[in-house]
Amino acid sequence: MKKQQELVCSFDALEYLKELFYNTEDLEKFNDEEWKKLNISLNLFYGLKRENNTQWKSQFKNAIKCKTENKKLNNISIDKFDKLEAKEIIKKAFDKKKDINEKIDCLRNNLHPKLTIIYEAPPYLLLIKEKKDGTDEIAFVAEFILDDKCRSPYSNAIRGCFKNKENEISKILRDNECGFFDVIPIPLPINSDLRNKWATEDKFVFNGKRIFVYFFEWALENYIMKFKISTKEKHKIALGVPLNNAITLYEYYAQQKEVKFCNNQNILFNAPHSVNFENKKTGLWIHPFKNCIISISNTPNADLMKLAFDLN
Repeated sequence: MKKQQELVCSFDALEYLKELFYNTEDLEKFNDEEWKKLNISLNLFYGLKRENNTQWKSQFKNAIKCKTENKKLNNISIDKFDKLEAKEIIKKAFDKKKDINEKIDCLRNNLHPKLTIIYEAPPYLLLIKEKKDGTDEIAFVAEFILDDKCRSPYSNAIRGCFKNKENEISKILRDNECGFFDVIPIPLPINSDLRNKWATEDKFVFNGKRIFVYFFEWALENYIMKFKISTKEKHKIALGVPLNNAITLYEYYAQQKEVKFCNNQNILFNAPHSVNFENKKTGLWIHPFKNCIISISNTPNADLMKLAFDLN
């Protein structure tokens, strides 16, 4: 009982999310203890009590259920979703995570980025549906920025920034020596309500730091480990993280000023804009910080990305 209590209350539950999001590749060999840690950590992710249960599944569902009218959860009844085991949901999410990692590996091959785009978690969960093969199998459909034919606002911002509507995103990034990473590289639903809570509620503060700051630091660590940043010129970043979580990062780094990006590249995270407002594009909502590329629609904007990268 004492061991279980330590597992529930210790900081290990949060750090296990680091393993889950950025390092864990295969769930097939998970034993009961590993599933226990996973359940506790995902409960924490959604702001629930750190207990060994699958309450996180209801939060996962609610983030989709609220979009049902917009066909986000279609071709499967809510009742049938309720019967899905938590393990099955996570295994399907990890199938997409594996696909994401393979696409990232292809992108980073012989790429030395001089620019980096940072998004929040756009392996968007589009829908959960029954397969049309006469079985009870469930298809877990999620779209990632590097998927072929991706046409999300996040991909459109990249196309507009680099003036390329024809090629796939991976080629556009490679041609412009631009790296990319998601802060949370797994399709777990994160609706606006959860984003607000991450940025405002004290239960998401651990050791004086908000949960999203931990995610950002871990994702950055993972990115730097995988990509070899170019040393030819000063590195530039474009932060396409929805505003509440972006503000969380700006508040945290206000005191530290610089973020270590690699051995010889420190980024001034709160670098101010130096925009000639007389020539500002009409209607363009510009943030105080140069690298923030979120528009009034709370999605990345091509013109703001150009400003972040000093492109004409």
